[in-house]
Amino acid sequence: MNAIAAEILPTDIANTAAFYAGLQGAAKGTDTSSMFPTLVMDKVKLPADFKKTFTLYQTVNYPERPQVRHLYANDIAVKAAKDGKAAPNGAVFALEVHTPKLDADKKPIKGADGNLVPDKLAFTTVMEKRAGWGKDIPEILRNADWNYGIFNADNTPRTTSNQAECLACHKPLVKDDYLFSIKPLRDFAMKK
Repeated sequence: MNAIAAEILPTDIANTAAFYAGLQGAAKGTDTSSMFPTLVMDKVKLPADFKKTFTLYQTVNYPERPQVRHLYANDIAVKAAKDGKAAPNGAVFALEVHTPKLDADKKPIKGADGNLVPDKLAFTTVMEKRAGWGKDIPEILRNADWNYGIFNADNTPRTTSNQAECLACHKPLVKDDYLFSIKPLRDFAMKK
């Protein structure tokens, strides 16, 4: 939430406070538990064969966590990156997070390519852009028409995730089309 809070101007805070102060409160005994639900969207699906049909464009090692992440993009996203354009509708990214294999001293093992060797899949996140998908998301969180999905190791949707966290984390990246890995994707696409 720090990223979002940093973008809020003092006048916005004052105007928002004045707006809510002017509203009539709920009647006594009203159930207000559903007024501010966790933001859960089910538009994004885990692409069935993304490891075969998408391009693996980056591997990121986090030995201190320990994690190894594989980032994939579909052809639409790779082409846009190669052309130096923002990702169009239909762009899909998948990020697999694995625990790495460990040696006898419980230190992550590196492969011949210098990257950590994946062991078990922890979870997968998917970021997808479709026309109109941002319309139901509050402006303060909206990432254009991007939506997110988080999937357990068994590929089932993680229903306990609040996708407002994904939106808030990516929100400051508006100049990079809300993507943390836009530079590695463009560098990779230019070599293809």
